[in-house]
Amino acid sequence: MINWERATFGIRAVGLSIGEGFTADDRWAIVEDDYEHLFMPIPLSAEGQYERNTEHASLAQTLFFADCLAFDHDCPTTVLPYRSDTPPPYEAIGHRRPWQDPGRYYREIIESAIEHAHTLRYTGTGSLTLRYAVEGDPLTRFEDRFKGRQEALSLYTTAIRQVDFLSEYLGLYRVLEWPGKDNGKKFIKANLDELRDYEFGSLRMVDLPPPLHQAEEPIDVFDTLRERALGRIEALRTADIDVPAHLYALRNGLAHGKQDLILNDLGPSVDAVAADLPVVKLLARMAVEKGR
Repeated sequence: MINWERATFGIRAVGLSIGEGFTADDRWAIVEDDYEHLFMPIPLSAEGQYERNTEHASLAQTLFFADCLAFDHDCPTTVLPYRSDTPPPYEAIGHRRPWQDPGRYYREIIESAIEHAHTLRYTGTGSLTLRYAVEGDPLTRFEDRFKGRQEALSLYTTAIRQVDFLSEYLGLYRVLEWPGKDNGKKFIKANLDELRDYEFGSLRMVDLPPPLHQAEEPIDVFDTLRERALGRIEALRTADIDVPAHLYALRNGLAHGKQDLILNDLGPSVDAVAADLPVVKLLARMAVEKGR
């Protein structure tokens, strides 16, 4: 039986169910607790057994697992303190509310924000299918997979937590700057044509059937993103637009206050950014997986 008194942090992943859980790096079990319904990293012995007196995952370890889950399932995650008496990092301005637990209120607002980020990108009734087997899945060897890539991994997962598309685009473009520590255009040019055949894996989204209706066929998220990205690249090239320069110009319009500014999050500006988002997202995934 798990000693939840030792639990310190847990992971909230929107739109994802982990079922009975899975093992990670042969040293951790990721399970869902019955009280807060957070995904909790539980330490295992060398024999794969849980020992009640063993310390649970630190904040840094939990953040890493949250990033891995978010990247592999392209869904926003956040790490929350397991106990509600943890104070928020920022004191909100306003009148005191003695009956309100500031820590729990902060948690609920953060959870609401990532839920909105998720439902803007996925239909509300859909559920993402866990990509991992319960034991021995190569994808869950997180330390090996992301060795030397944790900076890029964190940049990616920070980007997909953003509610609005402009912030997500800017965050994803930061990932493209990471491999060469430059403006990202070289990475885009070198990898743009590879996007067509790159092995992104499979991420299935299943629809929960409404009463008296048959369930829809599962959707492969990465295939859908690839189809949209290829269509956008073709449209840009047909219009004789240099794709790396175009994507970089959008980045500058969001990041700087000098010229060619993108000023609003409604209307034609956001439409253009949203159209390019699948291209930048898949290139960013390639940057994380390839490393430097």
